[in-house]
Amino acid sequence: MDTKLKGEINFLIKPLAILSVAVLLLILVVIFGFNTVNQTRDQIAVNQVIESQLSKKVLALESMTVTLPGGVNFLDIVLPSRGGVLYGLNQIKIQAFNNQLLLSGVKTGNVVPEKEGLMKASISFEVEGDERSIYNFIASFSSVLPLMTVDKVNFASTEGISRASVTLNIFSADLPKKIPSLTGAVKELTNQDINLLRELSGYQLPSFVEPVINTGVINQGRNPFN
Repeated sequence: MDTKLKGEINFLIKPLAILSVAVLLLILVVIFGFNTVNQTRDQIAVNQVIESQLSKKVLALESMTVTLPGGVNFLDIVLPSRGGVLYGLNQIKIQAFNNQLLLSGVKTGNVVPEKEGLMKASISFEVEGDERSIYNFIASFSSVLPLMTVDKVNFASTEGISRASVTLNIFSADLPKKIPSLTGAVKELTNQDINLLRELSGYQLPSFVEPVINTGVINQGRNPFN
């Protein structure tokens, strides 16, 4: 091959190689740019969906709090995760005082599991006083919190003084083990749910909202409230 021609070929190869590399890099940059733009668009679309879901969740939660004028803090007392027995004892003392009854022989049982994740603890005691007041006292537990039921009642009367041995069941529940997804849908309250919550919001709360251990002894003497 002619030396001059060989030199010209070598002179052209180098620029062509540089040009080819530049074109390849340009193609890669364009492809990467398109992919980045598409990914950004997809992420924006996802973010818009999440924002819409969060907005709906906020509106749903706000509507729940508006539905309950008294707030939702009482829900932690309806089925308390802790302090259920203390809440129950507090209500027993309040209702006995309101009905002018003497309270004695208070005993508490262990917390035992119930169905559907509920737990139950029993409180047994005796009250003494006017018969009508005892009936009112027992009836009062149908509208107090935490939720409780009258399990057993035994009446006795001596020399015009009425006595009743009562066992109440106090119900409680653990807090949820898992926190719902932030972007998950909020289950709408039905009219039945709303009516139930409104009814519960009118129930009588204990005189404290945080369980406080009472170091005194219930019913020393005939008046347990001094």
